[in-house]
Amino acid sequence: MKFFSILPLFFFCCTLFSQSVKEKVPAFFGLQYKVVLPGDFIAPSSITLENQSLITQFKLSSAFSFGAITRIGISKLLSLETGINQVKRKYIIDFQHIDSSLTGNSKLSVINYDIPINWMVYVPLSKQFFMNASLGVSFVFFPSNVATLDTTQFGRFIAEGRRLSHFGGTLNANMGFEFRSKKLGFFYIGCSGIIPFKNIYKVASAYVYVNQTQYLSTGYLNGAYLSIDLRYYLPNIAKKGGGLPDGPIK
Repeated sequence: MKFFSILPLFFFCCTLFSQSVKEKVPAFFGLQYKVVLPGDFIAPSSITLENQSLITQFKLSSAFSFGAITRIGISKLLSLETGINQVKRKYIIDFQHIDSSLTGNSKLSVINYDIPINWMVYVPLSKQFFMNASLGVSFVFFPSNVATLDTTQFGRFIAEGRRLSHFGGTLNANMGFEFRSKKLGFFYIGCSGIIPFKNIYKVASAYVYVNQTQYLSTGYLNGAYLSIDLRYYLPNIAKKGGGLPDGPIK
């Protein structure tokens, strides 16, 4: 995988940058919103389950992520970012019962929470504009299993997703640009690639007729995605004055 091949070079550069500047760099708090781009940019975003009489397609239609982030300055050209985010993936499910020509559709939402730890390197383009690149991992928590159904005149199409584990991890890669203002804060736009270390959910589909399940099939969701990222970091406002004024007691 290409992302893994650049890990040693990335962290070698991080070490050089962190050693080059010993000046104290402030930390920043910010908010983040991600819009996931549907498509097979990193890995297949859809799967098709098929047996003798039932065809089911799970397709990632849209997703978003939002949360809070903290940027801890290591040097002028290097920082460590962490925080907490909620990620919500939405899948469109299309059912087709071949024998009876019945069709159905439904939606399935998968929610997880992640705590990223990313090393970020800056490339100054001007006094206020910077290009950023980051690489790291996230610790992921999946709170629940999910299920949905679509009722027809003769029966029900059912889709279910079961988490393979409560906890997981992802590899994160990011690149973008930001504008920095001492008074207004930092404004950032970029893109991210998220690749889970393993499949996140086992999914199954079935057609139920007269309370009897028929034509069960299973598969896996990989959970990988590419996103457009928007971030805003609050400005650090320096305190003025030398403390409390002199009181009556000296």
